Amino acid sequence: MTFNAENSAHQNIFLILVGIVYWTFGEYTLHRFLFHGEDYWLIYAPKNRLVLTFHFMIHGIHHAFPMDRYRLVFPPAPGYLVIYIFLGYPLEKIFTVDIFAPLSMGIIIGYVSYDMMHYYIHHADPKEGTFMKEMKSYHMLHHYRNGAVGFGITNKVWDKLFGTELLKNIK
Repeated sequence: MTFNAENSAHQNIFLILVGIVYWTFGEYTLHRFLFHGEDYWLIYAPKNRLVLTFHFMIHGIHHAFPMDRYRLVFPPAPGYLVIYIFLGYPLEKIFTVDIFAPLSMGIIIGYVSYDMMHYYIHHADPKEGTFMKEMKSYHMLHHYRNGAVGFGITNKVWDKLFGTELLKNIK
């Protein structure tokens, strides 16, 4: 992937940052509507074994066994396929290569950062008072208290914006 020589370094950096932010929105929407979308899917395919199996394989198994280190990171090939279908392809059709290339780089940086952070918050013990400790706490509440809210893994921004923030003091 090369950048168009017409973009300045500042423009490319800005577009990469936009791609990272765009990924965080993708992370939230994929987690909420695809990974926790069984309520939506079952409207269209109630008791369909394929739908139920698909859901369990892509995310249900992670909730069934949240500390299984082999079920934390989405496999790279299907992961990039999902990113391309839901995030990359629409952008590719909208933008020219000089905008699409740095946006894609930002999305990929966001995705890889998300995967690493997700693994870290499941298996590390971050220091008290740090952002990582806060996100670990938040994500563990999603797993062990209420999986119907708290869809942000790397941040809470979209949860706050869309009213799905998992509040610690609510059971």
